[in-house]
Amino acid sequence: MTDVEKSRAMEIQLKTEKQLSEDIVDFSEAAEKLAEGLLGIYQYPLEQVKQELFELTNKQESLLTRMQLENKRIHETFEDIDLNDMFSAVKIYQGKLSVIRKEMINIHERTSKLKKRVLRLQQIKKKESMNREQQREQELRKEQELIGKSTIN
Repeated sequence: MTDVEKSRAMEIQLKTEKQLSEDIVDFSEAAEKLAEGLLGIYQYPLEQVKQELFELTNKQESLLTRMQLENKRIHETFEDIDLNDMFSAVKIYQGKLSVIRKEMINIHERTSKLKKRVLRLQQIKKKESMNREQQREQELRKEQELIGKSTIN
């Protein structure tokens, strides 16, 4: 190869490298503009989503803390022996109360029946006494009629 050819090859190679570097610069500019455009489009909604997720996470953490406290309180309540004894006593007394209520209803029904029976018996005795009284009066009338007839004879 001659010097002229070498220099010509060098020039072509330099031009090619220059074009490649220009293409790369143009490509990097385009990529940068695309990235800026995408960021411009999605940055605000993504920031909103990030903020909402942050708020949601905070709310979940506060709810979790409150639920843990409530669970602890309930667990302590169930472990309280006096309270458990009280609940057991309440169940026992509820059973006794229902038995007493049934007995009172039964006694009320029986007393109502007895009152009706007493009233009926009183009415029957009253009728019987009235009938006896009427019979006596009739016997007295008959006796007086007989006495009156015998004195006339």
